[in-house]
Amino acid sequence: MALGGLGVSLVGFAGVIAALARPRAADAAVAAWRMRNILIGGLRLTVTGFATVALYTATGEDLALTVRLASFLLVVPHLLFFWTESRPGPAWPHDAWRRGVIAINAFLVVATLMNVALGSLGYLQILFVVYLFDALSIFFNAVQDAARPELREE
Repeated sequence: MALGGLGVSLVGFAGVIAALARPRAADAAVAAWRMRNILIGGLRLTVTGFATVALYTATGEDLALTVRLASFLLVVPHLLFFWTESRPGPAWPHDAWRRGVIAINAFLVVATLMNVALGSLGYLQILFVVYLFDALSIFFNAVQDAARPELREE
């Protein structure tokens, strides 16, 4: 439940970035990608965090099945990432960044799918923290760029 609350907070902070950031036209695609992925990351944590409690009741208090379902809920947005956002385009000014993000997402998908098979509550909690840091790293980069005056449009 606490991680669900953190996800809501992260989504709220995305609004702060939108208010502060005035990217140059050349950086608008990167800013849009960051906002979208902060929102997706925060909402993923919120929905999965809150749904885990409901799933536990819905599965007849079967902890292993609940953990497997929650792990699956965590991985779905990353699977969609490969379909929608991993292609070259204006959001990727450097192809090395794109390849790095693809590698991180591939690692998260494999790690999370392992817990779909294992059904470990401790592993799920670690995954929640890793996914939180994933979204927070995007948030940090957006705030850092918004604070740099040379990147703002005059």
